Amino acid sequence: MTSARVSRQHASKRFALSLLLLSSLTITSSSLSANAQQANLAPITLAQNTPVPTPGVVPTDATPFGLMPERESTEPGFQFRLNQALPENLWYSATVEASQRLDTNVLFTSKRVPQADYAFRILPNITVGYNFLKNTGIYCNYFVIKDVFANHGFLSKPTTQSVSLGLRHSLMAGRKTQVQFDFQARELWQVKGLRQSDLLPSVSVLHMLTPRTTMFGSALLQLRGGDYFTGGQREIDPFFSAGAVHQRNGWVFSVTDTFVMNYRNRATAIPNQSNMSMIMDIEAARSISKKHPGLQVFFRAEPIWNWHSNNVSGLSGFDFRLFSGVRMVAAKPSHGESIARIKKQILQQEQLNAPPSGTPPKSPDPDANSQTIPDSPSTSGSSPSEPQVPAEPAQTPATSNAPVESAPMQQTSFHPAAL
Repeated sequence: MTSARVSRQHASKRFALSLLLLSSLTITSSSLSANAQQANLAPITLAQNTPVPTPGVVPTDATPFGLMPERESTEPGFQFRLNQALPENLWYSATVEASQRLDTNVLFTSKRVPQADYAFRILPNITVGYNFLKNTGIYCNYFVIKDVFANHGFLSKPTTQSVSLGLRHSLMAGRKTQVQFDFQARELWQVKGLRQSDLLPSVSVLHMLTPRTTMFGSALLQLRGGDYFTGGQREIDPFFSAGAVHQRNGWVFSVTDTFVMNYRNRATAIPNQSNMSMIMDIEAARSISKKHPGLQVFFRAEPIWNWHSNNVSGLSGFDFRLFSGVRMVAAKPSHGESIARIKKQILQQEQLNAPPSGTPPKSPDPDANSQTIPDSPSTSGSSPSEPQVPAEPAQTPATSNAPVESAPMQQTSFHPAAL
């Protein structure tokens, strides 16, 4: 009898505990949903009047600026052997970045109290191209930006993907300056039900100030539409970027400043509010291992200013982002032009060093240790033969001592990904 009573008491306690737990979960879920509805200040609305959270990327969220990764192609190892097996005119650039960041104004508001959050990001970016002419090539690019937020979970839903086809022409303006003209057509996916297409003409200049310091600048025009090759129907966005990269003691320091003006059509653009932004990136990166110079750890500070947005949430206010993460870079430039130039110089030098036509081949020198016995005058009816004068060697001009001209700089990523 006592044992039955104890068992009933335990059962009643378990039932009360489960009831209390269920009620607390219901209250928590309802409060979280209410907070999410209050915090969903996104200006993006689809045609079906379905609210969509603003993606966790600013319109000019910069992809890593890969400068001079050709050093990787000269290192022994798997990538060196892979680059040897690939065609000379084929070039590629692959970057995978995993980072965490502090976001001080994650909702991009100006009138309300800024809300901070912690976010994790994964960003693969792959470009493969082929130079079908001397300095002109066609390429394809694909990248993904995925953010996961700790407190504002509704901002984690968008996953930005981009697939593009581009045409690029490069030329050297002197020995230290490279000018690059680019045209890119891409399809952009950000959230379910939202489709956008961009036409991206751009020009960039890369100048090597010293062997360790490089300066760059670019101008890009983003023509955005709803369907492929209908750019400009929704918005027209000019981008202007400038910066510098410096290498010192294994570290790579870079500063980039991007100014963008978003001119959006209020009838068709998503979002439909125009604004202006200034994004600055200050980064320090270092290779983790000498055996794998493409594996880097980096720290980046990114202040963002927004204005002329009528205080629309998602496009306003000041935000400061502090990044830290790991990045893997692999690249191969196009060596076709460089190899053709080297072959031509070697052929010209061989022609200069060749003996003139009609010159008899030089007889081999006699053995220095052997002694030559001259013919006796009594047995030889002729006088001793005169020694032959060796032919003068062909003179090498001064140009043959000049170093082989280095290949032009190859830039793998020259502008931020305009989103």
